Amino acid sequence: MALSLEGITAAYGRREVLRDLDFELAPGAFAGLIGPNAAGKSTLLKVMTRVLPPARGRVILEGRDLGELSPLAVARRVAAVGQETPPLFPLAVQDLVLMGRFPHLGRFRSEGPRDLAAVRRALALTGTLPLAGRNFADLSAGERQRVLIARALAQQPAYLLLDEPTAHLDINFQVEIMDLLRRLNRREGLAVLVVLHDLNLAALYCDELALIHRGRLHSRGTPEQVLLSSHLEEVYGSRTVISRHPLQGVPQVTLVSGREAPPEERADRLSHLVHVVGGGGSATWLLEALAAAGFRLTAGVLNRGDSDWVVARSLGIEVVEAPPFSAVDAAARRRNAHLMREADWIVLADIPFGRGNLANLEDVRDALVAGGRGVVIEATPPAERDFTGGAATAVYAEVINRAAEVAQSDLDALRWLVERGALGPGRMVP
Repeated sequence: MALSLEGITAAYGRREVLRDLDFELAPGAFAGLIGPNAAGKSTLLKVMTRVLPPARGRVILEGRDLGELSPLAVARRVAAVGQETPPLFPLAVQDLVLMGRFPHLGRFRSEGPRDLAAVRRALALTGTLPLAGRNFADLSAGERQRVLIARALAQQPAYLLLDEPTAHLDINFQVEIMDLLRRLNRREGLAVLVVLHDLNLAALYCDELALIHRGRLHSRGTPEQVLLSSHLEEVYGSRTVISRHPLQGVPQVTLVSGREAPPEERADRLSHLVHVVGGGGSATWLLEALAAAGFRLTAGVLNRGDSDWVVARSLGIEVVEAPPFSAVDAAARRRNAHLMREADWIVLADIPFGRGNLANLEDVRDALVAGGRGVVIEATPPAERDFTGGAATAVYAEVINRAAEVAQSDLDALRWLVERGALGPGRMVP
C-alpha cells in the first residue's frame, strides 16, 4: 500500500521532463525530492496528484491505477501544497481551510458538523486556530504557509506532497514549517514528500532523499547515501565538502568556492599524496575536504560497506579493504604499509580502536618510526576510544610522540596540511 510511479515519462507538449522514472512514497515515510532547477521535481508532484497525466507509465495509489480514479477519489487520499499562493482577496482563514473539505462533499451537499470538526482539527494541528477569523491576505508569509498546509490537512489525506514549502521564508519560518511537517509525520502517521532546494534542510529533516537529474532518478536512499560530493558534482556541477551536523550528525553540504588556486599552488597540492586511516565514518568529512583541496589520496584499511569506504570509493580513492566486520589480515596490512611508505603525509582520524583494527594503529606507528610524517586528529581522548583493554592506548602514545601535528579537529588538520602544501613532497625511503 503506497503511492508509486512505474516507468513514468511526462511531457509538456513535445518536451519530455521525466523519463522512465520509478519512485515510491510508502505510508508514513518522510522523503525529500532534491535536484537542480528544471530537473523535474515539480512535474513529478503533478503526476502524483493526477494534475498532469503521464505520457507513459503508471501511477499506483494503494494498488489502484491513478488514471482509473476520479479526481475527488484521489484528493481524499493525496493532498498537495504547491508553490502558488491563492489570490489575496478578502477571505477568512477558516473559509480557506474549509475548501479542503470539497473532496468529501457530495453534489449539492453543504458542509456539516463533521466537516467543521475536520477544519478545526487541521487548524489546531498547524497552530493556526487563533488565526481562524483573520483575513488570509493580512497574514505573514509563514502564517500563510501554515494555513495552506491546514487546508491540505482538512482533506484528511494519507499522503501530503509539498513543493518548496520553505521558499522565500526566513530561517525561523523555515524551521517552523519543517518542524510542523515532521510532527505531522511522526504523530499523525502522514506520509510526507517535500521538494527542497536547501540540501542541509533536507538532510536535517528527511529520512530519505531522492536526487532527480535531467528527469531521471539519479540516486535514492538515506541522506548519507545520497549527499556525496561525487553525486552533487555530477548533478549540480559544483564542488562541495560534506561534513556532519554538530548535533544531529546528518550530512551537511558546504559549497567550495569556484575560485581556483594559483597554478603553482594547485601543482603543489597535487604533488602531495596523503594516506588516511579512518573507519566507521570518522574520516568521511576529511576525505571529502582533502579531495576538494586538491590532494591525492589513498586510504585503508577499511571494511567494505563502511561509510568511510563508501565515500572513498565514490571519490575514486585507492582503498585497502577488508571483508565486512572482519579484522585486518596480513595481506591488507602489507598493502596498507606500502601506501603509507608512498605517502607524503599519514593522517590518523579520530577513530575508536578495537581488536579488529588495532593493526591499523600499529602500522601508523611503524610508518612514523620509519620516518613518515603524521598528523593525528584527537577530538576525543584516546582512553575513551580504546576498546582493547589498554593495548591501543599504549601504541597511540608512541604515535603521538612521533607525529608532526596533533590537531583538535578535522578542520584543524585540513588547515595544517593546506598550509604545508607549499613545502613540496618529501617521500619516505621504502
